[in-house]
Amino acid sequence: MSLILIGSIGSYEYHVFYAYMGVNFLLIFLPISQCFSIDRLIQKLKYSNTTFQYNPSKKVKQLYYFLPLFVAIGLVYFDSIFVKLTANSWLQGLGMWMPSSFPMMVHNNLTFVLNNKIVMLFLGYLTLIFEALFIFLFFRKKFRILMLIIGVGLHLGILITFPIPWFALIFISLYLLLVPVSFWQKVFKIKSYKKTLKFYYDAECPLCVRTKIIITHFDFFNKIEFKTVQFDASEDTGLNDIDRNTLLDDIHSVDLKGTVFSGVDTYIQVLKRIFYLYPISLLLRVPGIYHLAKKVYAYVALNRTNERCTEENCGYNPPEIPNDSNIKLLQNYNVNDLKLSLFKLLIYSLSFAQLIIILNSPLSNKFYAFTGFEKSKIHSYFSAFNRNLISTTKPLFGLTSHNVFIDDIHYKGYQHIIAILYKNSVTNEEVWLPIIDKNGQPSYYNYGTNWRKVSFSMNNPNINLKILNDGVRDFTAFWASKNRIDLKDATFLIKVKKIDSPKGWEKDFLNKQIAKPWIDGGFIQWNDNQFSSQIKDIESL
Repeated sequence: MSLILIGSIGSYEYHVFYAYMGVNFLLIFLPISQCFSIDRLIQKLKYSNTTFQYNPSKKVKQLYYFLPLFVAIGLVYFDSIFVKLTANSWLQGLGMWMPSSFPMMVHNNLTFVLNNKIVMLFLGYLTLIFEALFIFLFFRKKFRILMLIIGVGLHLGILITFPIPWFALIFISLYLLLVPVSFWQKVFKIKSYKKTLKFYYDAECPLCVRTKIIITHFDFFNKIEFKTVQFDASEDTGLNDIDRNTLLDDIHSVDLKGTVFSGVDTYIQVLKRIFYLYPISLLLRVPGIYHLAKKVYAYVALNRTNERCTEENCGYNPPEIPNDSNIKLLQNYNVNDLKLSLFKLLIYSLSFAQLIIILNSPLSNKFYAFTGFEKSKIHSYFSAFNRNLISTTKPLFGLTSHNVFIDDIHYKGYQHIIAILYKNSVTNEEVWLPIIDKNGQPSYYNYGTNWRKVSFSMNNPNINLKILNDGVRDFTAFWASKNRIDLKDATFLIKVKKIDSPKGWEKDFLNKQIAKPWIDGGFIQWNDNQFSSQIKDIESL
């Protein structure tokens, strides 16, 4: 799914896709089913019976925590350093200030921070140092918290500043792998949560035991206390008036107030206490749905087996608990050793591939130009090999060159913002399409993949008129369809804001660009659903 839906995307591609591809490839191998997964629940149900409950181990190797960080963040950061060290903005400490100072790149105006030169220089150099050292320090225990704080802080800044929320949130989610395991143990510690419902079940009923296993699996805050009818019901005064056979036939529960619930009402109370299943409890209370649920419950309760599960009455054969980790393949080599060896091979292979890509980075190419190697046939062959390598590793593993916010690519000559307006032929009203707003900043269509498309394909330092026309055609057609605008006769105006391209830090630079006036950039026309363009030469305006 990732290869088809993400790896094949071209003009709408943006940087988070590399993390998607790297992590999604690893998820084929990582033990993601170890804790709260449905797979783990199936394992519990498969190997449990009325006399024994199987609880698979929740422990995983630290390697599995570090591998996604290494591939999706470590290799990305390390590669980007060999690009950023050739960019003047990063070398001057303005790597954070520069992109935050262009109106079409930011959805929040943070001038109060941008105007503090010392803070911006600190953040710029901190980012450089952090990215250079991350791959060497993140897995070391004494540096993990520091890496976590800086990494999450930097990407929260990206989330607040730039309209690329998934990029920021995906990286923050990966940084959660650096949170110490002891923290999660405290969060999910049983004693930390008060049990608010006593759930009474028939200990000799296979279905009831499995119901208990299922509820326990989803109730990871342990708010429900399970008790057996056979051994515990007599101690609860709320159940004294209910005879034993009724307690065995129906599931009962008692809340902290002593209120007794039975049947479907017990399950409603259970769902109510599992916060992410609370909406289902509300749904079950709806008249009609509630009555249908009672009928289904009555049918299941009537037909369930209420005897102790044995080979004779339910054909149960206790299975052998799986444990293949210690199977020997060689005299001193087992399955666990094989897994570790394969992961080491994977790490070495991905690292080697990224190193080959780095050897063709802007910093490397500067060295080749200095030594004269750039003109050699070997370099020509190597560059061709590098391009072919990236064409394979990029869609498969997210390994590529990471040119993020670089002067020559993203800023140099970027002196125009383009907005699109719909002109109502009846009222002459002009409506700004939600791509670029009146300030020249991204509007609500313009985030994530669309932001990359609008800011660096349709509009960029050197405009390609065909790409601009195609983009305007697509966005106007989409917007018109959403707003029921007839494309048999529709006119859209092009507005242009000419801005400056900064060469160094400047106070109030962002506000000065926002204050620049809009000028006429031509128009596009839809006639009988056919697109025609009269966009002016933006570069010469």
